[in-house]
Amino acid sequence: MKTLPSFDELKALAESDPQALEALRIEMSEEIIESANESLQPQLRAQMSHINRVISSGKNPNHVNALLMKELMRQFDRFATAVNDPAALTERSATVTTLQPKRDRETVAVEG
Repeated sequence: MKTLPSFDELKALAESDPQALEALRIEMSEEIIESANESLQPQLRAQMSHINRVISSGKNPNHVNALLMKELMRQFDRFATAVNDPAALTERSATVTTLQPKRDRETVAVEG
């Protein structure tokens, strides 16, 4: 497995060749996923896809960092809930609203 370059090397790469840094991120992520237990790989790939979507929605590097920090805090909160109150993860409530197709509403309005 490839060794992560030093912070200074990563910083220089980010300044000189952001595409190469992105390629390194993806390559190293893939190596980690490939080395994981096969049963965990689909979840890791889904998480990687989610992270990629978060990154792609950023307007600049600082915005990307803020979005990733927000996502990390959201995940940390979910993890804390799973540890401290696991039942809360499955408690869901919803209000179900029955909708009529438009043609049925028109028929009711004509008849009424």
